[in-house]
Amino acid sequence: MNLRAVGWLLGCVLLLFAAFLLVPALVALLYGEGLVARACAGSALTCVAAGGLLVVVHRGSTLSAEGRLDYFRREGLAVVGLTWLLAGAGGALPYLFSGYLSSPVDAFFEAASGFTTTGSTILRPEQIDGLPRGLAFWRSFTHWLGGIGIVMVFVVLFPTGGRSLFRSEVPGIAREASRQRVRDSALALVRIYVGLTALQVVLLRLTGIDWFDAVLHAFGTLATGGFSSHSTSIAYFGSWVVEAIVIVFMFAAGINFAIYDAALRLGPRPAWRLALGSTEVRWYVGIIAGSTVAIALALWLWGGSNGDVAMDLPDYSSFLQSLRDSAFNVVSIQTSTGYGTADFDRWPQFCRVLLMILAVIGACAGSTGGGIKIVRFLIVWRAALRGLRQFARPRAINVVRMDGETLDEGVVASVTGYFGLWVLALLSGTLALCLLGLEPVGSMTAVLATLNNIGPGLAGVGPYMNFADLPAVGKLILSLLMILGRLEFYALAVLLLPDFWKR
Repeated sequence: MNLRAVGWLLGCVLLLFAAFLLVPALVALLYGEGLVARACAGSALTCVAAGGLLVVVHRGSTLSAEGRLDYFRREGLAVVGLTWLLAGAGGALPYLFSGYLSSPVDAFFEAASGFTTTGSTILRPEQIDGLPRGLAFWRSFTHWLGGIGIVMVFVVLFPTGGRSLFRSEVPGIAREASRQRVRDSALALVRIYVGLTALQVVLLRLTGIDWFDAVLHAFGTLATGGFSSHSTSIAYFGSWVVEAIVIVFMFAAGINFAIYDAALRLGPRPAWRLALGSTEVRWYVGIIAGSTVAIALALWLWGGSNGDVAMDLPDYSSFLQSLRDSAFNVVSIQTSTGYGTADFDRWPQFCRVLLMILAVIGACAGSTGGGIKIVRFLIVWRAALRGLRQFARPRAINVVRMDGETLDEGVVASVTGYFGLWVLALLSGTLALCLLGLEPVGSMTAVLATLNNIGPGLAGVGPYMNFADLPAVGKLILSLLMILGRLEFYALAVLLLPDFWKR
């Protein structure tokens, strides 16, 4: 392990992070918020000082005596894992320097939730509605940066030797980096991400909402983050057109971005054939469609208040209203976005449980969505079937296939290992929160919401609640679970292995 190279790369990332912090400073100046502008500028200077020191102390460490690159996969994993921890710490500075949050733990939680595109918050409704525009922009901007990945931007700007960083950063089972040049792959993903964001901003603005809200909610949608500048989230706008636009872009963000890359490189027809030929995409569409209809029917048959204003329940006497709320919240939870138009924690038990199942399943690999990912469930299911066949016919040759290709045993082992780590993290986190005094449903769904980067859970951490009342230790645990889930375990968990750091 070349620790000096890791230090130099982290220093460069901090300098890039400082440049990002200047954006909310400019926004704050635009709205006349001098205190917030100074807080963001001070945060940028802090990152410049720390990053500059690392760069100066470790300069020249990325090259060997022969002039070849002296960092590889292990260094890449270390940089990626540590970058996300530094992002949480650096992202907390504007909240602290402005005085808006006084607790470093709360500030770290909010920043980690932003960068990991989780969307869980410690801010109460009145705090969200009263947030200065500069901080509100930073809060959503962290989503947008986290969705594409800070390391991804670094690879685009400094492509030399970026393969290990790119492969450690981009989540999913298959990575296009093995087929294309790293810089080309990273640049294509950034181009798609920026283009879709700009398109959504324009469409939202055409509905009549102002530019500020349009930008912030596009940031949260494409990154599948869920932070809103309003405590009632998308319900604030009361517009089915806004909801429809957000649904479309949440759905698009949950699809493997390699399909969009293929559309840019090869044209729409090959990309369409690729999408139709993808088992994961077909299941993604099927799960969303089936769940939307099932929950809509359940809500309609339940009825809620059925128009009785004396009852403190939503009115689902109309099937169209049931379908509208069902479609939005199913897509939001399946893609781990976390935006809301209704308090689903007041829905029937069937609907609540089904939404939590969707939260576990998640979106497609290679998307900005969270969750375990559909392709992993498919691989585990087919591996289980292979095990049954192998038990029945021990001498038969059975393989696991996906989209007509035989999967390498290493991929199957990696996926089953991921499942094991996920279950271990879920149970350990739930027990830890219960030990801190939280009730079981709230504890488990809080862990589920943060580990899968969803945002809301049930009970005390439901869609119209927050994480403010959790003890500080609980917030730290959940913050680490957010980062663990965003990096899909390995890039962070590997840092705990002593052998990983040996030369």
